[in-house]
Amino acid sequence: MAKVTIRKVYEFEKPLVICDTNVWYQIVNGRFTKPEDVLLIPTSFSLKEIATSKLMVHNTKYYQDVLKSIYDNCGPIIPNNPFDFILNNLDANYKLNDENTELLLKGFSELLSRKVEDVVIDEELKNKILKDCEDNRNPTFEFAHFGNEEIFSIRKNINTGIGIKEHIKEDSTEINKQMLIKMFNAYCKVKNYTINWDKFDWNQIELFMIVTEIFFKKLETTKNMKISPNDLVDWFNLLYVTPKDRYLTFDDRWRNYILEDDRIKRYLYI
Repeated sequence: MAKVTIRKVYEFEKPLVICDTNVWYQIVNGRFTKPEDVLLIPTSFSLKEIATSKLMVHNTKYYQDVLKSIYDNCGPIIPNNPFDFILNNLDANYKLNDENTELLLKGFSELLSRKVEDVVIDEELKNKILKDCEDNRNPTFEFAHFGNEEIFSIRKNINTGIGIKEHIKEDSTEINKQMLIKMFNAYCKVKNYTINWDKFDWNQIELFMIVTEIFFKKLETTKNMKISPNDLVDWFNLLYVTPKDRYLTFDDRWRNYILEDDRIKRYLYI
């Protein structure tokens, strides 16, 4: 059985490259080879996306190959969701819980230890797995639906108000900060924790904040552009990237958001 190890991400001799989910698929497809000068870092958020992929039923061998590409090519794993990751960076006394990621990795290891011909998925089990995958991804579908309804209203107001050109010029930094504060406060209420926003270092999430600005401006001003369920993972995965790190994705949209802005293009690992 493949060994399950969770190492915390602190200081390493090589730069850290936070990885989008598609990195591991690109390795399997022979389109990307692990560099020797950096550490490729999976996040719990992207691992959960893989864990809820229907590929495990529809193409089990390929799914195993994707899991193996992670084990063979990754550095340490960030085992916490992006909210906990940020809160722990802000406050070292904030309690973390790695149990969900440990269980997820043990499940990966169990599947990797089996020969694909020994993985028997009858119709009943197949339907259960597919339903579980859909249920686990429900929040992303709900987010996309809610976001698209809001975007439609915003577009309407822009078109009947100041117009697209003036809207693009507006500084949305404070609006985006307030949106993030609201999301974090809602999360912390469940955790019975209070953030001291006076001590919050916004520079630590510079990439996330600037991409948020670009992403939402594009959504608000591009006819027929919609939020997809996968956007939630791609967007929040950027919260893991600090100014010391780089980010790797093969999604053209998100690459372009980073490359087209001089403030953040250094973050993209090429």
